[in-house]
Amino acid sequence: MSKNCDMIKDLLPLYADDVCSDESRKAVEEHIKSCPDCKAELEKLGKNVVVSPQKDANVLKRIKKRLRIEKIVVSIISIMAVCGILLYGLVYFINEYESMDMEKYKILENVSVSEHDNAVWLDIKGVAASFDVDVPTLSDTNGKHLGIDDDFDSEKKNGYGITLKQRKIDDFTFYPTGSLKSYEMKIFDLDEKKDMMKVFYYDDVNDKEYVLWERDQND
Repeated sequence: MSKNCDMIKDLLPLYADDVCSDESRKAVEEHIKSCPDCKAELEKLGKNVVVSPQKDANVLKRIKKRLRIEKIVVSIISIMAVCGILLYGLVYFINEYESMDMEKYKILENVSVSEHDNAVWLDIKGVAASFDVDVPTLSDTNGKHLGIDDDFDSEKKNGYGITLKQRKIDDFTFYPTGSLKSYEMKIFDLDEKKDMMKVFYYDDVNDKEYVLWERDQND
């Protein structure tokens, strides 16, 4: 057996499996034209070439490695998705507003209305002063509220209301009475808003008004 036969026989399994290079393929085809032994060996191989144990093990290693990588990638994507959802929920929770608890923040004790300088003023003190936003509303003579009742009649408006709100996360904090600044906010001028007959605190949770000020009927 020549050295050339040894080389060709090494290539025969690759040739039978169609995985050799074009150059190797040409070499095998040229050789078997004049070598019956190598041609017979190729016919024995056919197309069902058995992968050697070493090659089979390497293939399994590559498959396992790829599966591990895919598993890691899927885990990272899943963790990022969960973190994204949690972050969105946290941002929503922190920035979402809700009405202040009437009893906890002693709204009726700490929210009042005063009249001076020909205007009506809203006075807020104590724990109620920890509010983040004040939401105004109007009422009509039928007791309906702007932005709340669909049948509110703007032609019959007669009252100005206010609701104090805070971020939801602030609801976990209790502010000691007197530790916060007091606020005085001008609501309206008496001469400019002659149709405003009352000022009230609106409890939108229970749809209830608490009248804080009523215009003197002699004005």
